[in-house]
Order: sequence, then structure tokens, then C-alpha cells
Amino acid sequence: MSVFAPASPFADFIYRHFRAIHALKLGLALLIAITINAIWSPPHFIWSMVTIVIIMMSLPQVGGAIEKSLQRAVGTCLGSAYGVMLVATIDSYWLMMGLLILGVTLICFISAGRYSYAYLVAGFTIIIVVGDANHDTSEALWRTANILLGCVIAILVSLFIFPIKAKQDWRSQLANAIDNMAKVLTQHLQAPANHDLDFRAELEAAMKAVLTQKKLFFSLEWESQTLKKHKVLLAELVNKQVRLITLLELLPLSRWQEADKEAYHQINRVAAELTAYLQRLAEFVAGKTATLPTLPSALEQELQHRLQLSLATPTPASVPLENEVAQGFALTGYGWLIYQLAIAVEALYADIEIIEIAYSGQTVLHKTAKPS
Repeated sequence: MSVFAPASPFADFIYRHFRAIHALKLGLALLIAITINAIWSPPHFIWSMVTIVIIMMSLPQVGGAIEKSLQRAVGTCLGSAYGVMLVATIDSYWLMMGLLILGVTLICFISAGRYSYAYLVAGFTIIIVVGDANHDTSEALWRTANILLGCVIAILVSLFIFPIKAKQDWRSQLANAIDNMAKVLTQHLQAPANHDLDFRAELEAAMKAVLTQKKLFFSLEWESQTLKKHKVLLAELVNKQVRLITLLELLPLSRWQEADKEAYHQINRVAAELTAYLQRLAEFVAGKTATLPTLPSALEQELQHRLQLSLATPTPASVPLENEVAQGFALTGYGWLIYQLAIAVEALYADIEIIEIAYSGQTVLHKTAKPS
């Protein structure tokens, strides 16, 4: 099923109440751990509960919980193996501590990128295992086992108990960003000449939604093989949204006099069509419409032609001769801005269409977007 398909009532309920559901899931995971401790009472069981809290508290989505659990498990196993090796084979206190420092500093040197959390866990696990060098490896092994148990509990609860999907959040943030862009363009087109409207709230909301999309990329890879194959496209989609927001930030700088109104309004008729395209795209991404809206063929060439015609409008007689150059320059600049917006909207449509086609299993047609 497509990532843009209308959400089921169950999925919609989970997303609308995900904060409360996430808190309940964390409590349930801790209850499972406490129950295991009451029945079995393994040593150092507190590490299972600590692991559950660390993994689940900041990552409500299924993909994020899996990603962090696996990194913590791998880091714990590597750090524990190195620490146990030091404790079991080395008798000299200073040699053991020297090798501990060497291992932690080496981890610090190579720690970077996507797996930085695994390196962090490996580093402090070495210190926990070696401790004061008392050569008690059983304590280290029990801590490792309890951390791994906490990882398993966190993954199972995230996966099977009211799963909170990153895909739902990602599409919601994408729709929110596009909808805010459409609102900015609508308000600009409805405003009078020389308006002083402030679009910062809408543009900041759109940018916040774009940044949230970026944070969800790793979680999306664990939840959807289709999106994982198109992770480069997801990054490009973010960049194109940022370009649209940047272009929309220039709109409040657009000014015209009443005498120029007709020429500007001809360009705004083109901009009004872009608003409609953005609104329909936001509705599709949010799951309010079942099929992806289509853009007219040769949209770019058609808009370019219509904008050129609007720029050819004679300067009104009421405009003094010395102001003709300034007025023409401003009008041409405004036409360029709307044209660039049209290119950006078309590129946004193309990327979303590729994702939709990929989910349907069809062959993706190669589309070359005009360079931004």
C-alpha cells in the first residue's frame, strides 16, 4: 500500500494520540521488565530498565526504536567483549587501564555519522565492564545480558503494541509544509498593492516541518524498503521544499503601485494556478484524495510564454518616463520569481510521483527536472 494512501482509522487514531500512546507503551515495557525481575531476579537487572528508558523515551517511532536498539546492542557487545578480554587476560592494573584508555580514545576518534550512538555505547560499556579491575567477569556478562534483554523488550513493544509509524509522521509533515507554502502564496495574491503582510509564521512552520522530515529518515529506512531504496530522493525532496520556502520569502519584498496593478495581476493569475497545484498536492500527501493530481503537460513552457506576454504590457501613460526602467525591472523580477516558483512546484510533483509509482510497483519513468 502506498505511503500516501488514506490512513486507516486505527493508524489515524494512533497518530493523533501518539504522545499518550507512547507514554503508555514505555510504561508497559517497564512493567514487562519488572515482571521478569519478580519471577527470575537476575543480577544487575536495573540495566534492562535503564536501556528501555534510553531507547524508548526519545524515539516513539518503530523504526527509530529498532535503529537505536540495534546500535545499543552492537555497542554493548563490542564494548563488553573488549572489557572482558582485558579483565580476563591482564593482571597488571596500569596495563589494563592503559589499554582501556587506548580503546576509549580510539572509539572517540572513529565515532562519527549514523552509528555514533553505537560507538558511544561501546565506549562507556568498556569502562563499566572493567570498573576497578577486580577481575569479576560474571558481573560484566550479567550487565551485558540485561542490556540486550532491555533492547529486545523495547523492540517488541514498539513493533507489536500500537505501533507508531514514522511513515505517518513523515507524510503529515510533508503535507503540512506544502499546505503552509500554499497559504503564503494565497495570502500574497489576495493582498492589496504595497501590502506589508508578514509571512514568517507560516514559513517558519513550513521549515520546521521540513526539518522534522529529515530527522525521520533513519526510522523510515527500517519501516519501508521502498523508501529505503529512494533515500536519496527523500533528501532531494527536502532540498526542493527548502528552495520553495526560500523563493516564498521573497514575496513580501514584491511591491507595486496601483498604476501597475493590471500588469502584476496578469502574472498573479499564473501564480494563482500554482497555489491550486500546491493545495491539491498537499491534500494527496495527507491522504485526503486517492490519486496523485497531475500537472498540465508542458506546464513550464506554457507559463513562460504567458509570463512573457504579461511583461510585454505597455507601461501606463500615468507612469513618468524616468520611472519606466525601474517599473519594468521590478515587473521582470517579479515575473522571474513566479517562474522559478513554477519550476520548483513542478520538481516537487515529479519527486512525489516517483515515490508513488515505486509503491505501485510500476516502472519509474525518468524525469529530468530543470536545475534549481
